[in-house]
Amino acid sequence: MSEGPSKKDDSPSTPKKGLGRGLGDLLAQHDTDLPFLGAYGAASDAYEEGLPTSVGQDVPGELLKVIARHLRSILTDVIISIEDDCIQVADYFTAKITESGVDLTINAENLPLVPSDLTSPGFIGGSLAKDRSSAEVTIIQWGIESRRLLSRLCEHYTLTE
Repeated sequence: MSEGPSKKDDSPSTPKKGLGRGLGDLLAQHDTDLPFLGAYGAASDAYEEGLPTSVGQDVPGELLKVIARHLRSILTDVIISIEDDCIQVADYFTAKITESGVDLTINAENLPLVPSDLTSPGFIGGSLAKDRSSAEVTIIQWGIESRRLLSRLCEHYTLTE
């Protein structure tokens, strides 16, 4: 009658396929050339917290203009000193153009920040004092995180001054 389920190609002459294959094996098997990968450039060996500059960096002068517009839109009743390479809001906030971006320096009691706020995408070199009385960070790219940080600092300034 029935001999049970049959096994297909159970002979020892059938080669078994390996489960784990790497990219090198696939490229060798398919002899595929991927020239478009070279367009992205070599990976940078330097590591900095936040978004690496190899991903993208805005022009520092343009960044400063965007920061000035954002501050003026929020701090409507506050005197903001805006020069060619520097923005200052009293002794609370300073933004200066550098080669790598725009350096922000914030001085106030009980800043509404945690260290991870200064290592978000678009920031490098962020540091927060242990007593949260000062913070420094360099903005290299404008984005949601930059806007959120400045909005939070402006709100803190209007509530405490």
